[in-house]
Amino acid sequence: MGWLANDAAIGLEAARQIVEYLARSRAALSVLPTQDVLVMERFFDELGGMQLVIHAPFSSRVNRAWGLALRKRFCRTFNFELQAAATEDAIVLSLTGSHSFALDEVWRYLKSSTAEHVLIQALLDAPLFGVRWRWNATNALALPRYAGGRKVAPQLQRMKSEDLLAAVFPDQVACAENLAGERDVPTHPLVEQTLDDCMHDAMDSEAWLALLRRIEAGEVKLVTCELPAPSPLAAEILSARPYAFLDDALLEERRTQAVLARRWSDPQMADDLGALDADAIESVRDEAWALVTNADEMHEALMGLAAISEFEITQREGWTAWLDALAQGGRATRLQIAEHDALWIAVERLACVRAVYEGAPMHPALTPPAGFDEAWSADDALVDIVRARLSGFGPQTVEQIARPLARPHRRSRSR
Repeated sequence: MGWLANDAAIGLEAARQIVEYLARSRAALSVLPTQDVLVMERFFDELGGMQLVIHAPFSSRVNRAWGLALRKRFCRTFNFELQAAATEDAIVLSLTGSHSFALDEVWRYLKSSTAEHVLIQALLDAPLFGVRWRWNATNALALPRYAGGRKVAPQLQRMKSEDLLAAVFPDQVACAENLAGERDVPTHPLVEQTLDDCMHDAMDSEAWLALLRRIEAGEVKLVTCELPAPSPLAAEILSARPYAFLDDALLEERRTQAVLARRWSDPQMADDLGALDADAIESVRDEAWALVTNADEMHEALMGLAAISEFEITQREGWTAWLDALAQGGRATRLQIAEHDALWIAVERLACVRAVYEGAPMHPALTPPAGFDEAWSADDALVDIVRARLSGFGPQTVEQIARPLARPHRRSRSR
């Protein structure tokens, strides 16, 4: 704040807002995007659609090229014409909830060796090509500006422009049902000039290809984030004006309109974003915990939770008697994992739990049945046990997870 106020001659209040805005952004994304650090975030809107935002401060000319090529790649991959927009600092791709892909893969969707060809094919479907075509055709006097002493109306010029395009580039205005594969760009001065203007004037394809080469060489740090809501930096691209759109959808029909605007400037609202009510968590935890009324249900609980500690069993009425009955029938056993800690496990879970507590005494001594005796690594077994137990307990601290299992832990704020 002091540097902004003194060196940049910005008012103190404005400096405070800038610092808080960037601090909130870094808290949400873990880093701030630069030309050496690119950040991609994904979140869902209020209608269940998916919004993908790439923070790339490389100017709108570079981002427009990147956004168009990515839009075409997504279209070919998922067979869905999605909406996209690009500004000076970001690109947004609006998808539906049916799309499923690993976020890290998006960085590798485009290769510098073939990206320019993909961009040209994407450009032919973009409104940008038609606008530049009419501009060049008019400047080349291929379209009449006056007829009968009067200026030709814009709508009539557009019609004549399409007629001219149909004569020199038939595939561009052809019926989509008759097109097979990619369009072959003809060798015609007006078409070549239009593509050159789009690639190097409206967009900067050379700088974009150089960026792709830097990404492939590992010179740019790539960060991906799955967020419950858009970060503060995403607000600009989500509310972008029509001049930033890479498709011809109307402003009122943009999927970004379904994103709920959050007041990140409100510290309390930002800090509580995604937080759940404590009573709601407790209610769901009670519903998730096993409801046992007989020995068979006790066995199902042991299978679902992987292991139940001695302390947890003593807190439930009737569980000790049912476990003793299972032990007598060879369906469960008690594993002494520490001096004062023991776990009850089903015989089908024995191979998994024994991989973590190798050599721990058990009573009665059982062997896993056929089909449940495959070897486990200690790490994989521990992950499986923790996941199974969390299905019945809900959110827990690291200490709460480790204590019943007699496992070492370190202090952590994570849950």
